[in-house]
Amino acid sequence: MKKIVLMAKKIAEKTKKKEASPSEKKHAEWLYVEKGLSPQAIADELERNIKTIYDWRDKYGWDETKLLFDTGPTQLKKELLQAAMRIMKGEVRKDAAGNEIKEIDADSLSKIMKGYDYISKKASPAVCRDILVELDNFVSEREPRLAAEMTQYHRMFLVYKIGQENGSN
Repeated sequence: MKKIVLMAKKIAEKTKKKEASPSEKKHAEWLYVEKGLSPQAIADELERNIKTIYDWRDKYGWDETKLLFDTGPTQLKKELLQAAMRIMKGEVRKDAAGNEIKEIDADSLSKIMKGYDYISKKASPAVCRDILVELDNFVSEREPRLAAEMTQYHRMFLVYKIGQENGSN
């Protein structure tokens, strides 16, 4: 009997993970928010208990972050147009308790949208790299010589994009 208890303790010690680092929690959040993995898939990948992943999700507000991440420009513009229509019609927004919700003033809204449009229309060097690598792989399967020639221009373009992002172009 003692042997079984000792074996159980050893197994428990092996499966018990140390305290998570901030980078592990950030990685888990990234998997949930941006990659769309389920809590179970994250638990499996990080070798963590599923309850731990659910605790992190709730404690750090991953669902709210995911909602923001998933809200694209089309949805945002739709919401803004609905708000504009309410203002134009003189309608008042109310919450579930019947309390009035103040609309954002048009000037502030305009500035927010201008900034959002600017950011959403720019492709980061990382996004460009991923697309160009995929394109190079696609072309290399069909026209290897052309792919080799294109790749040098893709590298030059990425250097240019990195320079733009760093403000040197």
